[in-house]
Amino acid sequence: MRILSYIFYSIAILSALAAGFEILAQMFPDYGLFHILVGFIGTAMFFPLIPIYPALNDGNWIYLIVCYLSILLGVVFSNKGRTRA
Repeated sequence: MRILSYIFYSIAILSALAAGFEILAQMFPDYGLFHILVGFIGTAMFFPLIPIYPALNDGNWIYLIVCYLSILLGVVFSNKGRTRA
């Protein structure tokens, strides 16, 4: 069960990174390596908050739904793995 929780946490992080890259492409169309590194660090620190912007601004809710559903399932599977051991 613990492996499934890590998989779902990884899906949540990848969803937030995709949303962050979409924001980066909108704000800095001619982005460089510096912008990607700063965006990656910001996304790594605040990954649950990043998908909110595309949802509210562009109506692209898929990143938000995938991110929060994956976090929820990761917590559920982590708790299931803890009670079984």
